[in-house]
Amino acid sequence: MCGVVCILEKLPSPCPSQEGNSSIFPPGRGKGWVKIMAATKYDYTLKDAMTMPVTPVEIQQFDIARYAAYADECDQRYAEFLRKDEGIAVWQRVRAGEVFRDQCRNMRQSLRWQLGALTRSLEYLTDAPTYLEPWYGIGTTASMFGADYEWPSGQAPVVKPLYHSLEEIPQLIPRESQDVPILRYTLDTITYFLEQTQGRIPMSWCDIQSPINVVGGLVDITQFFLAFYEQPEKVNAILAPLADAVISFTRQQSALIGEVLARPGHGFGSSRQGIGIGLSTDNLIMISPKMYTAFCVADTARIGEHFGGTAIHSCGNWGKWLQAVKKIPNLMMVDGAFSPQTDPAYNKCEEFRDALVNTGIVLHARLVGEPEDVLARVNRLWKPGLKLMIGTHEQNPQAQRQLYHAIHQFCA
Repeated sequence: MCGVVCILEKLPSPCPSQEGNSSIFPPGRGKGWVKIMAATKYDYTLKDAMTMPVTPVEIQQFDIARYAAYADECDQRYAEFLRKDEGIAVWQRVRAGEVFRDQCRNMRQSLRWQLGALTRSLEYLTDAPTYLEPWYGIGTTASMFGADYEWPSGQAPVVKPLYHSLEEIPQLIPRESQDVPILRYTLDTITYFLEQTQGRIPMSWCDIQSPINVVGGLVDITQFFLAFYEQPEKVNAILAPLADAVISFTRQQSALIGEVLARPGHGFGSSRQGIGIGLSTDNLIMISPKMYTAFCVADTARIGEHFGGTAIHSCGNWGKWLQAVKKIPNLMMVDGAFSPQTDPAYNKCEEFRDALVNTGIVLHARLVGEPEDVLARVNRLWKPGLKLMIGTHEQNPQAQRQLYHAIHQFCA
């Protein structure tokens, strides 16, 4: 049985909804002090804590014009948020979990599920639209150097390391995209999505992983971590060409996607008005902040230079690495989980808030949970001078609309 803790939080009173006088809270709650049953523990039985049930939609039944107009409105709000020195934006994420498992194997099925997510997102208020993704696992960059997918039944594809030791790794020279099945399929998926949606729906890149993540598809990761101490020159010789490969294939995708490119991309609230490139960097917590600075910051910044800035994501509690990540000169956004329903090792609100206030760097906070819990955590995250984007996952449309307005009230 999940443990439950009770937390008292001081919220702005009364955190009103702008849709009439209805409250997001049950009677007697929500004004001044509210009692929050925060944190049933992370549910390990879920395949994906951030997914939402959707019904697949055929392209013939998808209203392209309606969604394009909806996305345009979202883009305007996104652009306004970026222009300001401080403020709050809300991204109501509608994530079709099937896309990020085995349904990515068939681009037609992937599109059906994603169109279902886009259709459902029309029920909600958001400052960033749901966008299409040519998601095809996270082995993209590693595949340029010879890695290939295995497909466990009902799951996302996996890449097993090609080499057992660093000594086995040859000079890393990436193959051309036409010679790599994973890359060809990704580009074909982009083309298919564009053709089916008339090039009118926002789309981002594939799931771009930072070099420190990619390396796990090439060599046994424990051997690589040892090399930070024993063979630092070898570490640099591996990470640099991986960064080059990320730049090369992302530029190729950008040219194909064109004007509908939504940035910074996978896992981030994104828009055609957005900037930067989102890099999943989960392995940063496996090395010290000092080592991240010495071995990863320069290559990460170099990637960001080509795309207008860098956005960094990591799962887990990575607050101790935040100061090292801030050394990336073109850092424009950081992402993390801030509730136990989102991640069992979630981040401390105040740690990220205080590190990012008055920096211009957007704090992108993922918050799965009941509306009361979400608002309590937004209350801890928000501070004047901060640029804060809240990722919500509320399924009930009425409750989500009330939550949207209540979140915006913090900086009204």
